[in-house]
Amino acid sequence: MTGTQNNWVNLTTGLCLVLFVISEAVGLHSRAMGIESWMSFTAQWVTPFALPTLFLIAGLFLPRTLYGSKSAFFDRKVLRFIYFYLAWMGLHALAAMAFTQDSGTAGLVDRLASGLVQPSAGLWVLPQLALFALITWLVRLVAPGKVLAVAAGAQILHSAGLIQTGWIPLDATAQYFIFFFAGCSGAATLRQYAERLSRGFADVPAALVIWAAINTVLVAQGTAALPVISLVMGFSGAFAMIALGVLLSRSGRGQLFQQAGRDHLAIYLAYLPALLLGQTLLGLSGLSPEPGLTALALALLGLILPIGLSRLVRLTPLKLLYRRPKVFRLKGVAPGSGGQLIGASYDRAEEA
Repeated sequence: MTGTQNNWVNLTTGLCLVLFVISEAVGLHSRAMGIESWMSFTAQWVTPFALPTLFLIAGLFLPRTLYGSKSAFFDRKVLRFIYFYLAWMGLHALAAMAFTQDSGTAGLVDRLASGLVQPSAGLWVLPQLALFALITWLVRLVAPGKVLAVAAGAQILHSAGLIQTGWIPLDATAQYFIFFFAGCSGAATLRQYAERLSRGFADVPAALVIWAAINTVLVAQGTAALPVISLVMGFSGAFAMIALGVLLSRSGRGQLFQQAGRDHLAIYLAYLPALLLGQTLLGLSGLSPEPGLTALALALLGLILPIGLSRLVRLTPLKLLYRRPKVFRLKGVAPGSGGQLIGASYDRAEEA
């Protein structure tokens, strides 16, 4: 990918990840305090498109290894996510026990065992990406149109409440696999779309305003999650976010979002413990600040602390939290683009 393509990918990823963390912070604070705030609508507003966009971009990078070496594919697209999930599941379990004042080895073992069956709330995207990659590999010789049709049907059934089992791997596959596979099978089309936008289209800002207005109306009406509508809003939101990423890249703005995109691994892995830490400290302080601004402050903490932590440990043995050691790689597989979940827009050695 060229430098310009790197920019829009990082910007779009960072923008959606920031919005995702904000929505998570709002939800966490609202549940803890038992009150809603003016930020609650913002959390609802980003729901139709934030995760669909991230999964779409994740699929964009799968063709690099899908039709190549089996060992390279399973190492980089399956085992990598499993490694990060298992490593951080233990840390999240310890953090949850500390912040909930729970103690005891039995409680820790129970959390870990549960995490192997039902992915942890703050880490479920990791095993889901591995599962999506595995499913895509299994159907790689099937006509993409047929796979997209089945995936779209599953998404519609999920939106209609017909595929909602309570088991995250199955429910999330029905809800989001369509976006991941579309990103993979339509990778060339997505890059062409971004390339054309990068040449400049005067009506793009107006189109983004219209999309934002439609998304606002549907969310306010409570219809954004309805069957078919949620599918359309997921794709339209993803294309809107890509367009916004391209616009920011062309203007030279949005450096903070671009940095968040580069550090999306560090942010996603540790955002939830950071939010829990902030909420716990707030509870201990006895203060009751304005809930909307508090949620924003928590979100900021959920973005800054994870990046700071990754910088702090990068030259210590704890770097294995972000870099998979050679011992956990398949033998004979050359180092790929490390430290990435969505996809690497630049190459870095992954070895620890």
